[in-house]
Amino acid sequence: MKTMEDKYMALLNKEYPTDSIIIQEIIKLESILNLPKGTEHYISDLHGEYDAFKHLMNNCSGVIKEKVIFLFQKEMSNQEINDFCQLIYYPDLYLPKRETNEWYCQCLLRLIRLARYITSKYTRTTIRNYLQQDYADIIDELIHAQLDEMDQKYIYHLKIINMVIELHQQDDFIKTIIKLIKHFAVDKLHILGDLYDRGKNPHKIINDLIEYKRVDIQWGNHDILWMGAYLGQEACIVTVVKNCVHYQNLALLERYYGIPLRNLMLEATKCYPQKETNEAMELYCLELIKQCELKLIKQYPHWHMEYRIQNQNPVHLSPSQIAIIKELKHSFTHSMPLKKHMDFIFQKGSLYLKTNHNLLLHGCIPLDENGQLYQYHHFDQILKGKAYFDYVDHYINECYQKKQQPDYFWYLWCGQYSPLCGRKIILDQPGIELKNSYYHYIEDEKICLTLLREFGLYGSDCHIINGHTPIRVKDGESPLKGNGRLIMIDGGFCKQNQKKTGVAGYTLISNSHGMRLKTHHVHIGSYRHDVEYDSMIIYTAKNQEYIKDTKRGLEIIEQMNDLKKLLELKRQNEI
Repeated sequence: MKTMEDKYMALLNKEYPTDSIIIQEIIKLESILNLPKGTEHYISDLHGEYDAFKHLMNNCSGVIKEKVIFLFQKEMSNQEINDFCQLIYYPDLYLPKRETNEWYCQCLLRLIRLARYITSKYTRTTIRNYLQQDYADIIDELIHAQLDEMDQKYIYHLKIINMVIELHQQDDFIKTIIKLIKHFAVDKLHILGDLYDRGKNPHKIINDLIEYKRVDIQWGNHDILWMGAYLGQEACIVTVVKNCVHYQNLALLERYYGIPLRNLMLEATKCYPQKETNEAMELYCLELIKQCELKLIKQYPHWHMEYRIQNQNPVHLSPSQIAIIKELKHSFTHSMPLKKHMDFIFQKGSLYLKTNHNLLLHGCIPLDENGQLYQYHHFDQILKGKAYFDYVDHYINECYQKKQQPDYFWYLWCGQYSPLCGRKIILDQPGIELKNSYYHYIEDEKICLTLLREFGLYGSDCHIINGHTPIRVKDGESPLKGNGRLIMIDGGFCKQNQKKTGVAGYTLISNSHGMRLKTHHVHIGSYRHDVEYDSMIIYTAKNQEYIKDTKRGLEIIEQMNDLKKLLELKRQNEI
């Protein structure tokens, strides 16, 4: 009887049928291992602010401008550099201007130089695979050459560019090269939670991320709320609706996700005739939430959520309230646009991620008042630390795959010891919050090191990268905790938080030379100006890091070992 390994080798043999194909693939993988590590960007708590997100994606958090300055500072003025960058950020807005053929030629030559520089970390095959379009051969030819202006091949390339202009294809050609530049400027995007709520366009962010592909998500409490709503958890459903009413985002539910709210609105205005419509809807939702949560608190006493609602006892819902919840539940669980987005968030997401000597998470690693890992008496067992995170991560995925009871999503959304919330929030007193002890103890480097070791991270370059909690920079608070071992990157992308923080969010950037934290100092999202940044070096690598030093490198090495084993089996005529 064939083992699983035998079956795997048989499948691998179909994909790589000859010795020469196997050898070619091994050599290709070995060359990839010895390329510099790609640039990774970490952002958190976007909260539906699409304009800010889009500008970040367009300028790659300032990396594009840094590369332009590095290449062209001796031949371009500051204004020319700014104009050139704006063209890259927003080609559709810039290109309609009438320009001379000389301008187009110079612009294309510079874009090709920039593309050549940015793609130097990638194999030619990788770039070719991305380019699959009409200009692929031309661009491949142009960017894979180091040219001198007196070189015959430079003249040949110049003739190619002049022919593109003569045939009036220069705008399309420029846009194609710009897409290439943006695509390879960032190798991986890490979203540390909270895509939803507050801002009006989380759906646009998710659509862009689906297209971008090279992204992972560490779920935030606002994400898990929507995930629970999609799976039919009633408290989550009504809370999502209430949040959308509160932040005036009803169009997101009704127009984009196709969730009708008319009956809820009619019932709300009937119950609160003296109130304005939105206020009436919010009050009506609040009463529904209380009853849904009281039911959960009674059903799951070991979650210790009794603080959540004070001085109120459960009451039976009226027939009209039951009908409203039933209608909402059907709409949330049957919305195809919502399904598309939730499928993506479930598949790309996790409770935490351990990657390239960093621990990524949204909220916290809950601690008790003594700074010890909090013990959960949940799921009929006692869990803490990494064991708890792993169990809950598996539970969330099982709920998604098997459409199981998602009540625990509500606890994750608002529980005092939830790793996604970590705050004691009383529903009737939303302004009063008590943070988990984690947020006090992470000022101590020893605690940060203990937490890193809990997740199997021991190196001097290991960090916890955290979202969820806005950093009040204007009050002197630092995003670095525990002597730099923990980096808190929620600086206020959403406009409501910027009054508290004094900044417009953070981007953490990691590349083969180290890690930097960029602080955004103006609200981003306008093509009329570039972003103002402060850049802080978190650490500088002692030696340049290569793909072989990363998580991806370990996967490639495993793949190479499998291919070497296949080659050996074929040579021994065992397969």
